[in-house]
Amino acid sequence: MKKVLLVELSVFERMTPLASGYLQAYAMTDPVIRSEYRFERYTTVAKTPRADVIRDLVGSTADVYAFSCYVWNMGLVKAAVDAIRQARPHAQIILGGPQVMSQALRYLSKTDERTVICNGEGEITFTQYLLALTDSGSRLHEVNGLSFYCDGELVTTPKQPRISNLDDVPSPFLTGIFDSDYSIAILETNRGCPYHCGFCFWGAATNDRVHRFDEQRVRDEIKWIAKNEILFLFIADANWGMLSRDVDISQHITNCASDHGAPNVVYFSAAKNKPHAVTKITGIFQDANLIASQPVSLQTLEPSSLDLISRSNIKLSAFAEIQEDLREKQISSYVELIWPLPGETLDSFKRGIGTLCENEAQTVIAYPHLLLNNTPIYHNAEKMGIVSRPAGGGAAEARVVIGTKEASEEDFIEGMYYFYAFHALHNTRSLRTVSRYLVRQSGIQYQDIFSAFAEFLRQQGEDDPILAYMERSIRDADYYDVNNYGLFIHTVVHEHRELFNDHVRRFVQGQDWWGDDKVRALFEIDLLNRPYMYSNTPMDVHAEGFQALHFLGRGPRSYTVQVPPEYMADLADAVQIRTTPADGVFTVEHKRLQYPFMPTQSRDHSGSYCHGMIEKVGNIMPFWQPASPPDAYRPVNESSDEKGLYPHVEI
Repeated sequence: MKKVLLVELSVFERMTPLASGYLQAYAMTDPVIRSEYRFERYTTVAKTPRADVIRDLVGSTADVYAFSCYVWNMGLVKAAVDAIRQARPHAQIILGGPQVMSQALRYLSKTDERTVICNGEGEITFTQYLLALTDSGSRLHEVNGLSFYCDGELVTTPKQPRISNLDDVPSPFLTGIFDSDYSIAILETNRGCPYHCGFCFWGAATNDRVHRFDEQRVRDEIKWIAKNEILFLFIADANWGMLSRDVDISQHITNCASDHGAPNVVYFSAAKNKPHAVTKITGIFQDANLIASQPVSLQTLEPSSLDLISRSNIKLSAFAEIQEDLREKQISSYVELIWPLPGETLDSFKRGIGTLCENEAQTVIAYPHLLLNNTPIYHNAEKMGIVSRPAGGGAAEARVVIGTKEASEEDFIEGMYYFYAFHALHNTRSLRTVSRYLVRQSGIQYQDIFSAFAEFLRQQGEDDPILAYMERSIRDADYYDVNNYGLFIHTVVHEHRELFNDHVRRFVQGQDWWGDDKVRALFEIDLLNRPYMYSNTPMDVHAEGFQALHFLGRGPRSYTVQVPPEYMADLADAVQIRTTPADGVFTVEHKRLQYPFMPTQSRDHSGSYCHGMIEKVGNIMPFWQPASPPDAYRPVNESSDEKGLYPHVEI
């Protein structure tokens, strides 16, 4: 029998290779293939050393190699294909996935007629390709959906029709293809996307139509995932919550988790025009402790940009209503933006983030704009003035956009510094009470505060580790890495927390508005309220005394403070208060849902953890609650050097 090796080089470790599973499951429905071929899978993360991957693939001595190709692994795939071709000149190679579709001139060689590209949905084309290889004569011309070279000429066969009945593809979960040796499961309940966003290939590839897997099959797959104790579940649908059944399926996930103890966490891409359905789904997951943050994918608030990228967002008024609803239900949310998109200027980008803050956005993440093959922006890059640069190192083939017709490269860089400053200041709530007061009472705009803080950080010395992180990330395009923003939070809220606290203190003291006595008082609230990513980060010790608030003492992970009546309304507006004590004496309890920092874990682990925590920052914000009984805290000795200080907590 001939050996087929299905190759997936993924972002995450121990993740179900769903694309490979589908290909194998469908191919094995054909009796000829069952008699002629045996299947093996090779899965590893794309960060695996190139030499190790090549050694493993060449050493597998497969007759057919099938690669799933994405922006994050294409550099590694190309190196592996070259090595396989040199070591095994007679091996057949098929490339599939969004990175190679309709890109034959880019990825195929006239001198290599044994490498082909699949130009669409893979199951039928891959099966017919394998059947064509069983014939002594070349029958690749009869297989729809392929590109290949023959006698020096490029051949592209007609498109393969999409699979309308997805249940023709057997489930790799339910047919024994997957075992239980995974930590992350990918679940697909439908295929397709009705939108044609300029930066995305999903809608263009599926021609608007959304096809569904049978609901009972989906439910059985979820039960299999739960029974096999797979901890993390990624729902791969483009718009979870778009279909009415998604709410019931979400409830089924929580029921299975309750019965079997897994999954523990659920991730999904929310339907952007069904916000209330998504809010309901998020509530279901939160009640089951499976998720605690609702994603809101706005991408941009600039109308001209939305027109250029063919994207219609939810109305801002609806967004504000949803944010208030989420706040009342104590459900975190995070807004996803992309910088820079065509039509977006530096000013509109800054202004958009300010608008989101005015509308109670809890966390905002501005992801890099990846120039993906085959997208509308890719096809109109010159017209839109797109300037891009490589990112991701040798394993990836990513290009990040660093300029458009509306935003120069200098604008892009300034926008990145602005976002890092915003990320550190707003997403960590480090100046929340002060900034809300300034915006509402003094006419200052949020974007002015973040711009000023960005400029302040850029003025720090070259040996400043926080500035160095920002500069390195922007210079080397490290922000492409999914863990980069999380590691920045790790840097400012844990690793260099004391330095960052000093930066914020010196920043506010240098502003014109620092002369306002109320600003000084509210800043003391912000000092107490700044969250901790980890349960064992040493508690802050501030050199300056408290002037407006009365610092009374501390507990293992808490502070006790008395807030004068004139600041109570601002406090209630900005922090999480369970009950307001008559005497104004609060315990600020920082023991929430944090995990301890573990030095033995990798930096990637810390980055991934902190990114996930900042997306649901409400879970780690302290509770302000009445300090009862009064002797529950240790008073500060008024005559000691500790007066007005945060006593250091030993871990």
